Amino acid sequence: MPSGGDRKITGQDAKSGWKGPTIQQVAEVSGVGVATVDRVLNNRPGVREKTRQRVRAAFDKLRLERLNAPSLRIALHCESGESFNAAVESAVQKLHRKEPGITLSSTYSVTNDLDANLFAADLLDQGKGADGSIVVAREHPAINSAIRQLRRLGKPVVCLTTDLPSSRRSAYVGNDQSEAGAVAAQVIGRALPRVPGQILLIMSVAYRCQKEREMGFRRVLRAGFPHLRIEERLFTDERPETMRSQLVSHFESNGVPPAIYNVAGANRGVAQALDVTGEAPATLFVGHELTPVTQRLLQAGTMDFVVSHDFEAELTQAVRWITDSRNGVESEPAPSQIMLHTRFNCSV
Repeated sequence: MPSGGDRKITGQDAKSGWKGPTIQQVAEVSGVGVATVDRVLNNRPGVREKTRQRVRAAFDKLRLERLNAPSLRIALHCESGESFNAAVESAVQKLHRKEPGITLSSTYSVTNDLDANLFAADLLDQGKGADGSIVVAREHPAINSAIRQLRRLGKPVVCLTTDLPSSRRSAYVGNDQSEAGAVAAQVIGRALPRVPGQILLIMSVAYRCQKEREMGFRRVLRAGFPHLRIEERLFTDERPETMRSQLVSHFESNGVPPAIYNVAGANRGVAQALDVTGEAPATLFVGHELTPVTQRLLQAGTMDFVVSHDFEAELTQAVRWITDSRNGVESEPAPSQIMLHTRFNCSV
């Protein structure tokens, strides 16, 4: 009898002689052990339902690939903070376990270290050799130009999370970011006392999503909570250590505001500054993107609310949009669902 890694999963097409993938192959794609795969595929107990679903998805993916599902090569370029990049990479790994025929190569750049011209050159170079591209990036002339060149070559380009409409990209997949900012304003407005108060707004570089969040936030404050005012806009480079230093200095000069709304990254730096001042329990802190970092901050009570979205679902939608586009079918994606997390519903 062959070893566990070489055994075939039971089930054979009588006409073609096709057999399923090996247990070892399913283990590699699903990211779990051979013994776990064996238990799942033989319906034995002792495996969590979430893990069972993961193994089954990997098996189905490999099975469809063996049945000659069309292959698609997609280049992903993501420029953001470290925790967001890590969250996107986690979504990429999950997508690889369940989507047949997809090869998604990922390139990540950290916001504060970005050379936009090099990023654009790499985006163009890799995009030329791919069937399509997915981009998360700031607004910059070189990046917009690279996307336009890919579009002229007939390559579909989908912007994810933050849009670049001036680039003439093919589609945008993500939240309506103005409405995401409106959610943050509603949460802060309802949570604070109905007395005059100040809100500190934190931003970083020229991401369109941040600008749109600010617009939605201001709109709701004006309409529903005119007693609240934005104290000022603090700009950061999205390094946690820089954020901490800037905020500590700001608090020393201006005091700690009743609420902080961070439309950017580096939420860890905001939390560290609040801890230094001892004002974390008294300050309402709202930010974006549910990651392992913000999950810990919510559970610790330092952050109060996180406005987020489903990375995995959006990435899958972007991949499927490119697949459909290659088959001649294109449509405008609907905005993804805006999600609001507290310490009680913050599983990553």
